[in-house]
Amino acid sequence: MRRALVVAVLLTLVGAVPATAAPDPVDVVHSETVALGASTLTVSFDHWPIQSSRSMDFLFEPAGGIGDRSGLLRVIAPSGEVGIRAIGLERRGDDIVLPRHPRDRDRWGLDVVALPEEGMWRFEFTVDGPDGRRTGVLPLEVGPAPGPPLALSWTLAMGPWVVGAALLVTFGWLRRTRRRSG
Repeated sequence: MRRALVVAVLLTLVGAVPATAAPDPVDVVHSETVALGASTLTVSFDHWPIQSSRSMDFLFEPAGGIGDRSGLLRVIAPSGEVGIRAIGLERRGDDIVLPRHPRDRDRWGLDVVALPEEGMWRFEFTVDGPDGRRTGVLPLEVGPAPGPPLALSWTLAMGPWVVGAALLVTFGWLRRTRRRSG
């Protein structure tokens, strides 16, 4: 019995290694081309059209690859706020230093980032390479957030908690009044 358990655990571990060895590549569904002077930058998305508050991956690839280049990204929201909230990104002032995408190491990218506002966003790129410094801009229209309005979602989500709290208070009050009268 013990030997069978050890064999089963070992087979499970050996079978799980290939499944966890390599992350799934980013499934690109749409790309835009940004002019960078005489060169170009391809910006790819794993969801299209873009919706506010929806997590997605962004991929950035300059013509000729990223090998001998470095890049900066400045993101400007429709409200005029500069920058996006994302964990683990190196910043230079308001600019994000473009990192390699964790699931596609041959391109720069942002992994699991959501744009919180609806409206026209502006992505400003600066790429330094053998040809010097190149800049380009990509305007992006971001649609409304998917699903019901946020207030309705929170109301529905908090409903059971409010009912539960009301029941606890009611039962506590009933229990207390029964003890006094008993």
